[in-house]
Amino acid sequence: MNKEQNHIDDLISRSLTGEATVEEQQELSTWVALQEENKKYYQKIKQTFDLSGEYYSKKESKVPNLDIDKEWNHFLNQIEKKETSNIRSFTPNKSSYPMWARMAAAVLLVVASGFVINYFLSRDKHIQFETANNTLEVTLPDGSHVALNHNSKLTFTADYGTQARTVKLTGEGFFEVERNPQKPFVIEVNGATVEVLGTSFNVQGYDSRKELEVVVETGVVKFSVPGVNKDVTLKAGDRGVYQKEKKDLSSRENKDINFLSWKTRKLVFEENDLRSVIETLNNVYQANISIATEVPDTCVVTVTFDQQSLEAILNVLKTTLNLTYTIKDGQIEITHAGC
Repeated sequence: MNKEQNHIDDLISRSLTGEATVEEQQELSTWVALQEENKKYYQKIKQTFDLSGEYYSKKESKVPNLDIDKEWNHFLNQIEKKETSNIRSFTPNKSSYPMWARMAAAVLLVVASGFVINYFLSRDKHIQFETANNTLEVTLPDGSHVALNHNSKLTFTADYGTQARTVKLTGEGFFEVERNPQKPFVIEVNGATVEVLGTSFNVQGYDSRKELEVVVETGVVKFSVPGVNKDVTLKAGDRGVYQKEKKDLSSRENKDINFLSWKTRKLVFEENDLRSVIETLNNVYQANISIATEVPDTCVVTVTFDQQSLEAILNVLKTTLNLTYTIKDGQIEITHAGC
């Protein structure tokens, strides 16, 4: 990277972080107006900066002044410590990546302090967000929003939105898609394809589960699986299910009112049996609760929990259902259910 390009990168960095003087801002504006390539380069950096800075607005704070080079070097050091193969082979240096890539890494490294997020750009310029035992909200360049559940991954190319709007999902996510009839929004998930124009819906595609599910909250979604000579159109209130082993794709009315509880932390039970309640708690709270006793048919639960901890919920169930349980090494075992 030559000195002139370094100077332009510094101007853009100072402009986006609010440090540029009037003279520097005028110089940058002149450079951007010189040719279309300059304009596209600036827009790419700003787009990435805005995408990364979205997390600060959710925390009601402003994007701090960043030393891009310092944070980029820290980013490289973090990558070297990663043990996963796809990141271990990633050995970039400061000069091999454009300013927009370094700025994205810098901003997100600060954002990720105390938060489990993996964000990196591969050699083919794929952007990836990954969660562990946390959830994460991502704003895409077109304004669409994605909430990722635990152990999930969202990947898209750096030119997302220019020609197409395609993302790849591993795990589970809730999507709120900005409408654009000219550029349908496409999700590739576990061998299936979900295509929409503008809507909100939940996609569950964990590798470990036997079924892949799409639940539509608003709008219309097309759900298809390559190799299966069928697709289903889902409207608000519908649930599409693909059974992996049977290779069967079907749709039905969604009767699970807690399908989005992993995101909202609101649970509503209406005469649910204890085993189904425990299954829901395990999914929402990443818990390891098992039942090691006979459960009477009278053990049904009718209650609403809103933003309550797992401990608080267990205490309520213990009192109302006369439960006895033990906790050891993170495992919760119900040993008696009086009901």
